[in-house]
Amino acid sequence: MTTVRYPGVGDAASPSHSERNAALIEDLRASGWLRTDRVADALEAVPRGHFVPPELSGQAYANEVVFTKRDVDGTALSSVSAPWLVAGMLERLAPREGERVLEIGSGGWNAALLRHLVGADGRVTTVDIDSDVVDRAVRTLAGTPWQDVRVVQGDGRAGFRDDAPYDGIMVTVQASRIEPAWLDQLASGGRLVVPLRLRGMGRLLTFTAENGHWRGGGWEQCGFVRMRGEGAAQDTGATYQVADGIRLRVHDSALPEASALTGAAQHGRRELWSGVTVGITERTRPLVDLWLATVWDRYGRLLGDPPSGGDGVAPLPGGSSATWTSTTLAYVTMRAADDSGTRFEYGVAWHGPDAGLAEQVTDQLRAWDQRQRGGQGPSLMLYRDQAPSPSTTARVLGHGTPRLVLTWPR
Repeated sequence: MTTVRYPGVGDAASPSHSERNAALIEDLRASGWLRTDRVADALEAVPRGHFVPPELSGQAYANEVVFTKRDVDGTALSSVSAPWLVAGMLERLAPREGERVLEIGSGGWNAALLRHLVGADGRVTTVDIDSDVVDRAVRTLAGTPWQDVRVVQGDGRAGFRDDAPYDGIMVTVQASRIEPAWLDQLASGGRLVVPLRLRGMGRLLTFTAENGHWRGGGWEQCGFVRMRGEGAAQDTGATYQVADGIRLRVHDSALPEASALTGAAQHGRRELWSGVTVGITERTRPLVDLWLATVWDRYGRLLGDPPSGGDGVAPLPGGSSATWTSTTLAYVTMRAADDSGTRFEYGVAWHGPDAGLAEQVTDQLRAWDQRQRGGQGPSLMLYRDQAPSPSTTARVLGHGTPRLVLTWPR
């Protein structure tokens, strides 16, 4: 690729910035998130450094999120998304020359990348509820080849009807549901890419129309700044303090008794191993977690950093799928399967007297291994109106309409 330098992008086009941007692009290629030359060209032509605040310029080409605004309590309100995630979303949306695209959640960089991909005959609209974010997007886009992006202040839940229908909608805030307006404003054959929270787990999904409903897929783990607005479904769930530094997050589930969790945590940790071993490059944890979230009515995410050593509650880095009874807490754990450092075995750790709960968890880990491992993964159907009754390997997710039904192949 040839480095493209545009007037109006300032220091972001300097040789040092160009070299750092090129190194980032190569990193994205090596990781598999960047797959096509079209998206690579966009990332080269639209330097991230131009859209990162000057005081954070040292982070401009790191492959990680840059938070640009926080609430008084430290909660992130706006960010420049991590490049690996941006590349992955662009690959999924696959905008073509001349298309109309809507971005929900603004900031400037994503919109400029989309504008580069749809070309002069295309149209990009970006919507954000925060006036500060809108102002920053307008300011960073001004004087660049992407300044004709339409930047709108408004509630992204409503989309933006004036420029509809859209060939693609990209949601760059964490959503807890699919908004009807997004579906209404998609053109026939249009694509919706959205980071959606399912039973407390963030997953990057792509929806396309199929015979009167929409099919979703993808399943990569992801996290975004949450959607804001008076009517936004926050899916805040419930949080329980289990032990020092350890908490259980529960969404869309029967709730435990807080005293039962703290009582269970007072028991020492015991472990039961499933015999299911996986390679580190298989990236099975997102699918295993989805499997357990489907088959368990009582489901939560156990989070936190336990003290080293001892036999206390110890979730995996990034969290463990967990379930419970009135006396016992059980959660997924892993251990090395050999000395290579590349293979691990799934198991269950539990606290409390109910060893039967641990056996149920290992049974489900083995069921995933025998029936789903290496398969196509679950399907996620989105129904605007009445959804069919779910089977034993399916679960209706969330409440109200549209309805999401996650189903595993038999």
